[in-house]
Amino acid sequence: MSFPEHLLSQTTRSMGVSFIREMIKATKGVEGMISLAGGLPSPDSFPKEQLAALFKEVLEKEGADVLQYGQSEGDDVLKEQILRFEKEPKVLKEELLITDGATNGIYFFTRAVIDPGDVIVCEGPSFNGTLIATEACGAELAAVAMDEEGLLADRVRETIVARRKMGRTVKFIYTIPEFQNPSGRTMSLARRRELIRVARELKVLILEDQPYRDLRFLGTRIDSIWNIARAEFGDEHTVTICKSFSKVLGPGLRLGFAAGPADLIAAMAKWAQKVIVSPEGVVQRVVARFLERDMLEPHLERITAMYRHKREVMISALRETMPPYVRWTEPEGGLFIWLTCPETFDTDVIFHEAAKAGVAYIPGSKFYPSGTGRKNEIRLNFSYATPVDLGEGVARLARILTRG
Repeated sequence: MSFPEHLLSQTTRSMGVSFIREMIKATKGVEGMISLAGGLPSPDSFPKEQLAALFKEVLEKEGADVLQYGQSEGDDVLKEQILRFEKEPKVLKEELLITDGATNGIYFFTRAVIDPGDVIVCEGPSFNGTLIATEACGAELAAVAMDEEGLLADRVRETIVARRKMGRTVKFIYTIPEFQNPSGRTMSLARRRELIRVARELKVLILEDQPYRDLRFLGTRIDSIWNIARAEFGDEHTVTICKSFSKVLGPGLRLGFAAGPADLIAAMAKWAQKVIVSPEGVVQRVVARFLERDMLEPHLERITAMYRHKREVMISALRETMPPYVRWTEPEGGLFIWLTCPETFDTDVIFHEAAKAGVAYIPGSKFYPSGTGRKNEIRLNFSYATPVDLGEGVARLARILTRG
């Protein structure tokens, strides 16, 4: 007997599932399947030995503290080390919230500011997990196109003005400016400044999602929108940033943080109190010690070298095997490459043919707000599969796309 649906809340009934998670589950463990689908870090990137030693040490020496209930805002020891690593000596602990991964912080931010029916402006395409989380809060998502420099600031202004003329309330702009998921694009410095000007002019917030910022393989690091707003505009209120340790230490740790104006961080902490009570104490202290002992920088050097090689393998395979009408991005970091096929292609349908041929990807339509997705795009992940499988997986997909 199935659970009676009418007993579920309206929010639960209307909430979408993560198609990406369902798709990964459906293809995981299938014999011969090469998955270019998930956003999974390579297991070879996890600093298992270092973390194991630190878990043992922290439990033996600090167990009485870290196994107890902790602060909803997060461990002060970890906050100190985050601010040291990020080179933010002027930021107060009250401006920092430790979260169970970046998506947890995004959810708390959305809960803190969004009323049902409010509008969030986002990139089109954008991270599927955030789309689901924000829609669950009753928000309407308005997707704005990108070019090679990132989110089009003029279109953002036009979208906000148009929604306000319709009597709608626009609360914030959501962006992944660095190695964007799913497109791999990086927002230029000039575009970041433009976006801040638009937000300040129209009095909306910016939520900057930065899970991949430390995974740069090529090019020059660009100041975050959060830093630019504070350093160049003297504005400590417009931008909140979320970061995560998932892609650099391991997603199983479920650890991230948000930084923003103290009053907003306090409002987010109210939701943390209700949802998680407090972040996991042992993990927080282990990561604090990892940072304290300057283990992260050499670790990042190791894993970015590994991912740089995998990126090169995938791009070489794309150049060698893809038909001339397929285009793709060539990101300077992150985990993803974005393919664009001719308008006549439906990658939702082609997915099933590709799966039969032993290769999985995520159709691009899954990265747009409900009902607005394009059907001719594909997200590929290069971090998880082996270099050999990356080459073979791309070749299998190319054969499918060549037939159309």
